[in-house]
Amino acid sequence: MSYIYELLQAPAPADEWTTEYDFNESPSAFPIADWVNAAEDRETVIARFGAWLEENRLGFLNSEMFIIDKEAANRHFEGRFTAFQQAMTALQTLNETQFVHDHDWVQALIDKLGEAFTSKYGDYVLLGDDMTPTPLDEFLRKAQPGQRYFFGAVFRYK
Repeated sequence: MSYIYELLQAPAPADEWTTEYDFNESPSAFPIADWVNAAEDRETVIARFGAWLEENRLGFLNSEMFIIDKEAANRHFEGRFTAFQQAMTALQTLNETQFVHDHDWVQALIDKLGEAFTSKYGDYVLLGDDMTPTPLDEFLRKAQPGQRYFFGAVFRYK
């Protein structure tokens, strides 16, 4: 199961959080999902997220607030650069005939490269008023170490 975590700069009451209806009103905001629903047990999902943060030494959770460690991105992506380089090398060995005629194979190589950089079907975060979720990988690359992030709504998607 994959999740979308609404992250806020300050705690806010539940009636100010994004709802699943907000996603339904703009389905083009998250086209990879067949559906988006509110998580059934928000507190358990947040606790699992916090345990994952701490297990991987990416940050820590305190109730419904977490902080990203200054080395979080380096730790999270450790080893992924090698996979990215291998995917790049596979693409660089293509010749023009393969590029033109082997669509499915070339597309698979491109998809592998993309997944090595940012997981398209993993967890996402929703920041600010923008209804376009950001992949968790991108968030971890851009997150400000030491900044406090507060959870709003939590959604699951498929």
